[in-house]
Amino acid sequence: MANAFFTYVWGTPGNPCWPLTFGSKAARTTAKRALSEGDFVFTIGTKGEPTSLPERGRVLGVYQVSSLEVNTQDYVGQIGEVDVVERVVSKFPFALHPIAAWQITAAANVFSAIAGPLTGAHHLKAQSTVVELDAATGAALLALERRPVALAEPKTLLGRGLVAQKNSKLAPKHDGEFSGHFGEHDIWYVYALALRDQRGRDLAFKIGYASDPAARLATHNAPMASEVTGLTWQLALKQPTSTEDEARAVEQALLAHFSTQKLPSNGEIVAGPSQSAILSAIAAILRSS
Repeated sequence: MANAFFTYVWGTPGNPCWPLTFGSKAARTTAKRALSEGDFVFTIGTKGEPTSLPERGRVLGVYQVSSLEVNTQDYVGQIGEVDVVERVVSKFPFALHPIAAWQITAAANVFSAIAGPLTGAHHLKAQSTVVELDAATGAALLALERRPVALAEPKTLLGRGLVAQKNSKLAPKHDGEFSGHFGEHDIWYVYALALRDQRGRDLAFKIGYASDPAARLATHNAPMASEVTGLTWQLALKQPTSTEDEARAVEQALLAHFSTQKLPSNGEIVAGPSQSAILSAIAAILRSS
């Protein structure tokens, strides 16, 4: 059964709204350890600036959270006001991906009137991370009128791929609570297979994209006769993307990056770069796209 938590924020969730943000990696880690997937986190307006006067001390929104860690830099472009974007990204770079989010519309939404007295330690902790509420308070908060808001989508290929992969796993578990349809091949991966000898040395890398990299790996290993040659293909990289077109674009960008090291006999196989070089290259491509 889902539990309820609260944290302090500067304003009502937007529409679309950003993920649940934290000012430090440690604060996000603390929250992630306390939360279970599907728990609810209520956002309460701080009692000072920059929260607007009408929103101070009030229940403003609620997030149903997942365990996926994301970075706000991947969401730049979702909000039109540049100063707001810069403030969020600089002060709250760490976040958790929400399953769903709502704005609280109830007029009687003063947090202290619903939750009753809390200790100073609770208030202090809630300024940076989440604090669990008792069952009665959680039930009262969940009963408040609310309206759903759309979730902001990451702008980078890296962010979109991670969220798409997480959403595909969340859909069956949260059936009825999570909107969206996820088909069998909605998640496409850019992959790299490493051709390794008996000593584990990398001889070459096959770069491609597929909805099922494991099946591609099996196909490439089938004719290898590894018991004779001592050579096997092994999965070195599997990066999710949100669409087949994005996977194809990343694959082509990665192959272009290593264009001088392609084999003349097969333009999807490169010899020379290390696995770390390939990982660094795809990270740069995903962050810049």
